Amino acid sequence: MATFKPGRRITAIAGSAALLAGLGIAGTVGTAHAAASSAAGKTGNSTVSCKLGNGIQHVVQLTFDNVHFFRDNPNVPSDLELMPNLLNFFTSNGTMLSNNHTPLIAHTGDDILTTETGLYGDRQGVGISNSYRTYNADGPGGTFNTTDPASAFAYWTDPIFDTAATPNASHDTNPNLVYSPVPPATAATPVTPDTNTPAPWVPYTRAGCNVGEVGVANAELENTAVDIPKVFGVNSPENNQLTSDKDSFKDQETADYVGIGVHCARGAAFCGDATAVKFGQTTPSKTAVSDLLPSEPGGYSGFQALMGHKYVAPQLGAGKPDVTHDGYQVTNAAGNLVDLNGNQINGDFLSTPGFPGFGPINAAQSLAYAADMLESGVPVVNAYMADLHGNNVSSLAACQGAPAALGSGSACYIAQAQYYNAAFGTFFKRLAADGITPANTLFVLSADEGDHEAGANVGRAVTPTPAGCDGATVSGDTVTPDVLCTYPSGSFGELAGNLTGLLATQKNNITPFTVEADTAPEFYLTGNPGPTSPVVRQFEHDVAGLTAANPYTGTTQTIANYIADPVEESILHFTDADPARTPTFALFAKPDYFLSTGSATCPAAGCVTQNTGFAWDHGDYAAEINMTYLGLVGPGVKHLGIDGWGPAQGPNSAGPNSGQTVSADLANPGTWADHTDIEPTELYLTGLKADYTQDGTVITDVLTDAPPHLRSVPEQQLAACYKQLNASVGQFGAATLVASTKAVESSAAGDAKYNQVNAALLSLEKQRDALAIKVKDELNAAAFSNTAIADPHGQVTQCQAIIGQAKQLAQSA
Repeated sequence: MATFKPGRRITAIAGSAALLAGLGIAGTVGTAHAAASSAAGKTGNSTVSCKLGNGIQHVVQLTFDNVHFFRDNPNVPSDLELMPNLLNFFTSNGTMLSNNHTPLIAHTGDDILTTETGLYGDRQGVGISNSYRTYNADGPGGTFNTTDPASAFAYWTDPIFDTAATPNASHDTNPNLVYSPVPPATAATPVTPDTNTPAPWVPYTRAGCNVGEVGVANAELENTAVDIPKVFGVNSPENNQLTSDKDSFKDQETADYVGIGVHCARGAAFCGDATAVKFGQTTPSKTAVSDLLPSEPGGYSGFQALMGHKYVAPQLGAGKPDVTHDGYQVTNAAGNLVDLNGNQINGDFLSTPGFPGFGPINAAQSLAYAADMLESGVPVVNAYMADLHGNNVSSLAACQGAPAALGSGSACYIAQAQYYNAAFGTFFKRLAADGITPANTLFVLSADEGDHEAGANVGRAVTPTPAGCDGATVSGDTVTPDVLCTYPSGSFGELAGNLTGLLATQKNNITPFTVEADTAPEFYLTGNPGPTSPVVRQFEHDVAGLTAANPYTGTTQTIANYIADPVEESILHFTDADPARTPTFALFAKPDYFLSTGSATCPAAGCVTQNTGFAWDHGDYAAEINMTYLGLVGPGVKHLGIDGWGPAQGPNSAGPNSGQTVSADLANPGTWADHTDIEPTELYLTGLKADYTQDGTVITDVLTDAPPHLRSVPEQQLAACYKQLNASVGQFGAATLVASTKAVESSAAGDAKYNQVNAALLSLEKQRDALAIKVKDELNAAAFSNTAIADPHGQVTQCQAIIGQAKQLAQSA
């Protein structure tokens, strides 16, 4: 969705849980590629030896919010086409995979956490959305009854961040990132939901590498209300500043402490030497905090971290006027950090220095932080930046007065693309001047997910003007505005649906429920009735039958595309070890719609109205959302250019049936991967490994030196089949979701069909999980321990058989 205050994430008000919604052991692999190299990073008064493999001295991981490789309007260059300095860097120096995929449900929180950990949401704890709901134990005898909302965005070791204005006394207190070593739904022994997911920076800090975080999910402070007292302490100067601030938005504390962090190697001076004058103090004191990970496999002690712009910036040069590095400006005359254009980086809604906010952080700002860190003894940097679809660089002339949600090819959209393109041009030149190049650095590029552009587009009932507008032309590294697209009033924006009103007026159903609002909403019926109970079955039937008039298709249509009950939710990997979070069922709507609760009576305009403040919907099950990209450049990476379809060939948001195609329907010839594969591939290339088995696999097709036991045809076939079996949007997930939907919508006597199909789905889930656990353990051992896989042919046969059963069930259900 488009963004507005205070950012892409939820920021809490200190002292209460009131919210502002909207819009943030080092090892070797036992093969030749893992010969260690040493990158000595200057960190204050000493150096720390960062030991990585394969000749890699730095890692630069860039994560976009909803920036697309494929076109949204087929006539307008895609987001990445409009940033040729970035796209050409990856296609000229490495590989851009265009057949990468999101997990479900596809949102910033889940997707970035999956990228960071290599785990699906059922194992890392956040599989539903940027926020979710949890049942409170406030029913008879402590049973589940009502729900409270929770934000997925909280620091790594936080408990569930209950965001109700007045949290229920019986609300869930399990970890937000609740870890499960195996898929919890089919675990032989129930998983106790009291352990945190392993942290992704640990392999690097154990290898002597400082790790910088710029707006990356949950790896730095995400909010003020719970993160500041959690990380700094209840009686800390930082928390005293928070509680003393009368600003309900806590803008200053967000600017000071949220969004920026560095996890330091043991003994690193970057943390150990850092000092500042804290709130309420008159002399400098140490600013590092203990980097506590009490659940970390193998233990984790003696490490420190710096949290917040206020404490990280001085280690990057802030406090000294007019600092430059290799001719590039780091600070201004006032001694404050600047972006790549020399503009002071200010806190969101402030004119003073600080983190600019998750929602509006743009490429010039995020990349400046990244470069500053790389130049200051932080060799591993993860940087997040906002999309082009929201008005995020409002200082641009073309964006002043532009709407919050921008249509493809519109004036502000093109101006922002030019701004981002220039930032990447400067960024890569600056790194090259520092000696940070593809010869010694691993560059990784991905996006959390794609979007569906809800509104006017080619082939829909309403279209942008003039007909055939292209927005811009791209020549080399230059983007030039051409025929800009205009979106007439009433032709652009998501369709906001009031589920409460729709159910009451269309189905006379007033069953009490709460919902995680989304284009893929999750329903929680009050009292937590079981999936086969009459109240649930009737409610599901009524939701499946809701209709609305869609101005973009010119038809009245059923809103629902797919429905998943708890068994299918587990198959799709978003039911975690905490039973209080399991929704009664989930709806995947047609992606023009964004659905929430409201009044049981609707205004004259109806229960579904156009909301022009938002137009880019994700979370849903649709190819333009779930099929995304992964760019890799650096030692050990093949130079394949684009692996798969080009930008003009992939799914887009045009045509009357936009959003109705899923990834499993398409035949993109590129290497099939998903977000779980990013971290294993990155660790393999750097000669490190995780201390747990990841759900993803090393993407051997892009490596110059693949693991020996993953090079032969049987092993490659097994890895490919495993992805289709276990990935949320693979063939198995696609088939079972069709079967689940048919079962939920069935109305046979005694619910016979529903019970029969659900029993078959449960059987398939158990078969899938048992084989997937075995295969991923063997693939992991083959990649990181040089261990041969036993009977790959037999496992491929078994894998294909399970997928085949799922497809047959989808056809016969």
